[in-house]
Amino acid sequence: MAVKPHLPSTQAWLADSWQRSIGAGLSEFQLPQELRLDASELKQKHEQYQMLIALVQSHALPLFNQLMAHSNSRLLLSDAEGYVLRHWGVSRYSTKLADVALDIGVNWLEQHKGTNAIGTALTAKQAVSVVGEQHFIRQNRFMSCTACPIFSPQGEMLGVIDITSEQQRHTQQTLMLVSSLAQQVETALLCHLPDSRYRIDLAAQPNLLNSGWQGIVIADSDGRIVGCNPMAKQLLSHAKVGDSVEQYLGDNWSRAGGFNQHLDLHLQTQPLNIPSIKSRVVTSNKSLNQLGVRFRDPQLERAWQHANKVITKQIPLLVLGETGVGKEQFVKKLHAQSARRTEPLVAVNCAALPAELVESELFGYQAGAFTGANRTGFIGKIRQAHGGFLFLDEIGEMPLAAQSRLLRVLQEREVVPVGSNQSFKVDIQIIAATHMGLEQQVAQGLFRQDLFYRLNGLQVRLPALRERQDIERIIHKLHRKHRIAPQAICPELLGLLMQHDWPGNLRELDNLMQVACLMAEGDDTLTWQHLPDYLAAKLMCEPLCEEAKTCQDAASHPLSSGIAPQPNALFLAAETADINSLHGAIYSNVLQAFQACNGNVSQCAKRLGISRNALYRRLKQMGLKG
Repeated sequence: MAVKPHLPSTQAWLADSWQRSIGAGLSEFQLPQELRLDASELKQKHEQYQMLIALVQSHALPLFNQLMAHSNSRLLLSDAEGYVLRHWGVSRYSTKLADVALDIGVNWLEQHKGTNAIGTALTAKQAVSVVGEQHFIRQNRFMSCTACPIFSPQGEMLGVIDITSEQQRHTQQTLMLVSSLAQQVETALLCHLPDSRYRIDLAAQPNLLNSGWQGIVIADSDGRIVGCNPMAKQLLSHAKVGDSVEQYLGDNWSRAGGFNQHLDLHLQTQPLNIPSIKSRVVTSNKSLNQLGVRFRDPQLERAWQHANKVITKQIPLLVLGETGVGKEQFVKKLHAQSARRTEPLVAVNCAALPAELVESELFGYQAGAFTGANRTGFIGKIRQAHGGFLFLDEIGEMPLAAQSRLLRVLQEREVVPVGSNQSFKVDIQIIAATHMGLEQQVAQGLFRQDLFYRLNGLQVRLPALRERQDIERIIHKLHRKHRIAPQAICPELLGLLMQHDWPGNLRELDNLMQVACLMAEGDDTLTWQHLPDYLAAKLMCEPLCEEAKTCQDAASHPLSSGIAPQPNALFLAAETADINSLHGAIYSNVLQAFQACNGNVSQCAKRLGISRNALYRRLKQMGLKG
């Protein structure tokens, strides 16, 4: 009889974490199987997070060494997916620490390791200490671990910094230390924003200016804010990127030190020596805002670079691409690294809005403008996006009546709500996206020509998945995302996945991997048998990849009379095709279906869930049709 875990009840976050561990199917008495990156995957992680690693080493490690050098402790850095990127401190782990695999490349999310500081801090998005018996897995209870998330200046969680000790029991002081280390790194990230020229420290008392808890504003050479920490936003009444520092701190803000009588704030301004900072911690030309944004396909990288240039000039951007290529994610990344990143990104799916509601949703409405209207009115999506991005997805399906009103907004930069005579000025960056050919829509009278030219400031096209040169990397990336334990992909299956058309693009591949990994739970290798039936049927009738050439040759058997083969011939063909291989299994399925239908191609195609033409192609490859 299984022993029911005793849930800790002292702290709500800890009890919740134990419940999540139980829900993940873990046992506190059994060390779970580790999920570890291979050498090439770890190299990619190190390239992606090289700036973050360097900043931890230069800004957090010295304080850790100063305060924890006497203890048997180690400083660790993980990414936001829970993989340990680097560690510093004791030169080698004890046998116990080695046994629990607290090492580079190992994943420490709760679903894989149970309650632990790294995984729980990532889930809770706050600093936590997990000491001894608080660990869910019994073998981990000899440790004390304290971790704190690291956030980018845009509020994105980049990873976690952690202190792990074998003997020393962590206290509130350790939690404060880890929080301070994370804050040091976040400040360094802030100072590395593009165009950083000045750092202004703010505090109500002069002795707080260098405390680590002061407000920090980063300004460019023109005195405009490029970034600020939460304390600065609080002290300056929610100052935002792009504002002039002078409007908050007066024209004397650039002096080395001073006091702002209006705000009762002490100031300390210092220039940032960007070249020396970059030479010390940056080894690539990627900016901080592109941390984690890596496009290894030339077409996609070109689209990214061009789009980044125009959004700084408020030029409308039109993003084209098939359904599922990642247009929305592309726009989210643009927003996250833009000067408007602290302002809203408002997305509107034009295809999902009923025609009668498009205008009220976009432009808002006055109280009582129509039956069923909100009694207080509605501001509308366009005004919600003021200062930020308005993303009009599936713009090609917007009704013509709404198109004419949208054109006026783009021309005049002002909105008139439905039922109102009052206009409101708006400052927005417009990005539209569609999978349709807008020029063809214009020719057919389904889309306004003047609106098309207004939206078409710059047109970028995102390549389909089948066109991307990094498709193999994407397949492995999504497999790592969804696999439940360390697992390989069968080389023949990988070849077929790489040559598949993927009409649903990234969305289709992501869904496929999620289902296939679930079906393959507990298996060492992901194979064809784990695929959903609909995709397996499609793969049966696509041209063979290079790995299958020998199978194709072996299957070329003198059975081209166009009638159903005899059972002994079917057996010979399946045996020759190597039934243990992926393509052997595919051939076997086709042969069995063909035999069951007595050579009737229409019935066989229906049984397999594919078209007659696709089945004819496969039968021809197998030598069963001329």
